[in-house]
Amino acid sequence: MLSDTTFAVRPSRIHGRGLFATARIPRRMKLGELSGVLRPIRAANRDHQQRRVIKLVEVDDRWALDCTDGNHFSLLNHSCQANCYLRIIRRHVEVYSRGPIRAGAELTVDYGETMHPDGMGCQCGVAGCRSLI
Repeated sequence: MLSDTTFAVRPSRIHGRGLFATARIPRRMKLGELSGVLRPIRAANRDHQQRRVIKLVEVDDRWALDCTDGNHFSLLNHSCQANCYLRIIRRHVEVYSRGPIRAGAELTVDYGETMHPDGMGCQCGVAGCRSLI
């Protein structure tokens, strides 16, 4: 696992603030673990219905990790060609690099289906963007 000095929070062209690599990161490297509060999915969805930004990761059929007050990994923005992925192990959410990531690159994950009631426009700007999350 990498140290927290390998990451920096900076303005993102995708959305608000993002998490960026300050050094080269090898492929398939565990970057760390997303922090937050485990909550029942139904209650978490109900509480987040009015928010523009939803920071929930479903960890199984009943529980979601609410990352609203989570660590720096809660700033991972979406990309249709993400350079990181999430791995869920016993309700823990780990972050891994897909391939090598250059210093200065924004770290991104593919959010998959959104919990926003009307969907959400994608701002990643990559070739082949799905336009919706």
